[in-house]
Amino acid sequence: MATVNYIPYKKQSAFTMRAVMMYVCLKEKTLLKDQGYPLITGQNCCAETAFSEFTATKARYKKNDQVQFYHYTQSFKVGLDITPQQAHKIAVEFAQKNYPDYEVLVATHTDAPHIHSHFIINSVSFEHGKKLHQTPHTLRELRLSSDEICMEHGFEVLPTYTFGRSKTPSRAQRKAQQRGDSWKDRLQQAIEFAMTRSSDKEDFVFNMERQGYFVKWTDTRKTITYTCPNGKTCRDDRLFGSKFSKANMELEFDYRQQKKEFDEETGWEYERKQFENQYCKQSENEIYKPRNTSKKLTNEILHNLRFLEKGVSEDDELETITHLATLTALSFAGVYILLGAMSNSHSQDELDDQDVTDYIEKLKQEPENCIDYEEEQKQGFTMTMM
Repeated sequence: MATVNYIPYKKQSAFTMRAVMMYVCLKEKTLLKDQGYPLITGQNCCAETAFSEFTATKARYKKNDQVQFYHYTQSFKVGLDITPQQAHKIAVEFAQKNYPDYEVLVATHTDAPHIHSHFIINSVSFEHGKKLHQTPHTLRELRLSSDEICMEHGFEVLPTYTFGRSKTPSRAQRKAQQRGDSWKDRLQQAIEFAMTRSSDKEDFVFNMERQGYFVKWTDTRKTITYTCPNGKTCRDDRLFGSKFSKANMELEFDYRQQKKEFDEETGWEYERKQFENQYCKQSENEIYKPRNTSKKLTNEILHNLRFLEKGVSEDDELETITHLATLTALSFAGVYILLGAMSNSHSQDELDDQDVTDYIEKLKQEPENCIDYEEEQKQGFTMTMM
């Protein structure tokens, strides 16, 4: 069994694209130890020069802004009887079938309990210069395509999901809840998790996308529509609880933005408390206010550090480390050293931007901690075409 997932990035740049490419092509993740070569292939491009070819295509058609690339993964079930070579062959066929006119870097990782492949897709076609766009149905279509290829290779696929419409849990849904595999329960858990980390609608949408959910939230519609990783769509009025309604969500975000008292009950009191713990409390009037702006960089790094310390998936860790590398201009190794130092600090609340900036500059005195070092040394790019 295999599943396809999308990895979103809130902000993209050529630097982000390069860092992600370097990560997915790391030798220790892709190397076949018994064969001596890495499982990396470039479709419509040379794997060793994929970054240069991606940027050259964008420059040719003058489309260097906005989305630079798309990142997907294809993961196989732990314990499945499949070789890394087979997984890579399926991944290459998947790229050829779905992106025939685009440059794609395919890298298969063998260092995790489950074999999985990464796809870095150029957002601009080298053939006709058109930009690649996603819809709420893209992930579902890609999963169906992956299933077809897997079946051709003799592997089982996940069962097709059906759409429930009941306002209250049906008998089948109650049984799914008892088994712990209810997709609607997972959606509600994802919403609640996103709410603990969001201050406004934009943050919420981003935090849902990080978990693989697409959110359609517009001023002209009465409800919020979610598209789940399994392809199912669900409106907020189909969830089990009034707090998930668009009206209560907007009231909650209004409270978090304005920090004012109001009579309406939103149902998000626990999540609000979680959110408000990120702010300092004035002892005299018990009013919350943001911490000193001189700690903007520090708080951003600590926020991501605490997210990583919860124990996240490999894809979420990659997205977080890439963001921090972009923020600090450190290499991935330098970012991990910085996070380790901040994690071991006994006085995190006393750290400010000057302390963190000074330490970052100290790290940069060692060339291997600078973001350009990996590219200059061609680390992770000593690969062969397959």
